[in-house]
Amino acid sequence: MAEIPLFPLPIVLFPGGKLPLQIFEARYLDMVKRCLKENVGFGVVLIEEGDQVLRNPEDQLPSVSHCGTYATIVDFDQNDNGTLGIVVEGQVKFVVRDHYEAADRLMMAQVEFIELEEEADIPEDQQHLVNLLEMFMEHESVQDLNLEINFEQAREVGARLTELLPCPNHFKQRMLEMKNPLARLNELEKLIHRMQNVK
Repeated sequence: MAEIPLFPLPIVLFPGGKLPLQIFEARYLDMVKRCLKENVGFGVVLIEEGDQVLRNPEDQLPSVSHCGTYATIVDFDQNDNGTLGIVVEGQVKFVVRDHYEAADRLMMAQVEFIELEEEADIPEDQQHLVNLLEMFMEHESVQDLNLEINFEQAREVGARLTELLPCPNHFKQRMLEMKNPLARLNELEKLIHRMQNVK
């Protein structure tokens, strides 16, 4: 078990994924400073109900999913608008066992880290998923992330496709919680088939 700060977001991040964030709330600016100073990370976890930003002292922390991704800061820069821009990279999945609100209103959690999924090659009949991911990688916004992807590994292809596909967050969260990378590819294939058949 480990205690880490959580960053609730309306986004699902997988291990190996990268995510640019704009930091402006005092609690998160302090968290980022601590992470940089101590060379540690924080948990990115999906908001299930509630708001990401606390605008008033009486606002409640949001409800979050029980599974998230531990992320570390790989780049940061001060933006012209006064916010702090950071890029985080997902490292490992975790399960939240308990959480509480700290004095500075950060959500802190006791988490259990989950081992990386076993590697599995992409089945020949699912190479079209690799082709789709390669198309996504041509987009400028995706190229800016400087992702390193092994296109032969189901774990990586499935994770990056889930992050980049325009699908609901509850689906992405379900994909994150899956432990079998080949089963994840099958679910993604079904989703893509449904999306292609929507008129």
